[in-house]
Amino acid sequence: MARTRNASVHAVRRDEILDVAERLIRTRGYEAMSIQSVQDELRCSRGALYHYFGSKEALLGAVIDRMTASGMAILGPIANDPQLCAVEKLQTLFATAGNWKAQRRDLLLPVIRNWYAPGNDVTRVRAEAAAFEQFRPLMARILRQGVAEGSMNVSSADHAAVILSALLAGSTDAIRRLLLDRLDGRVPYEEVERFIRAYDEAIERILGLAPGSLTLIDPDAMRLWFA
Repeated sequence: MARTRNASVHAVRRDEILDVAERLIRTRGYEAMSIQSVQDELRCSRGALYHYFGSKEALLGAVIDRMTASGMAILGPIANDPQLCAVEKLQTLFATAGNWKAQRRDLLLPVIRNWYAPGNDVTRVRAEAAAFEQFRPLMARILRQGVAEGSMNVSSADHAAVILSALLAGSTDAIRRLLLDRLDGRVPYEEVERFIRAYDEAIERILGLAPGSLTLIDPDAMRLWFA
């Protein structure tokens, strides 16, 4: 009983630390968020903070892991919704993920800038790999349904899910880089639109869908990030 209580207290305290770190990243940016600033907010010792997270990088990784888990909790029910056909599920998945990210733009933008700063590749790749492993089973479930319905033309839904998830992971990386270039004034908005449409076409061709069946990023969400 005492062990359960201690685990509960530990989880609550850990979430308190992550809440503060996330708020500081949103309001100040990752670079300005320091272990000391988190300590000051929580009024705790450095030793107490390091009991949970051994470094600033570990703290950022935990913030991203928690955010990824939150996103997957929203996407999971879409893949299991018996009212939606496979194509509807895929489009709803894209739209929901896009809206979820747009609502967290003030947190994600400083994180993205940090991820693509020199020397931060390991942190980014780790987060992307974790998200990929959670997303792939959802994709496989939807593609199996699409094959059964006859709306998707792939010889192996499970293998296609691996390929498609890898394509989406690659597109996410490319879109982030494009976003940073756009924010720094190096890319016109029309180039962004052409780039996103190319990914829409690639996904449609992999699944054997008619042109215009899918939209990777909703136009309103794209304008919010890029315009």
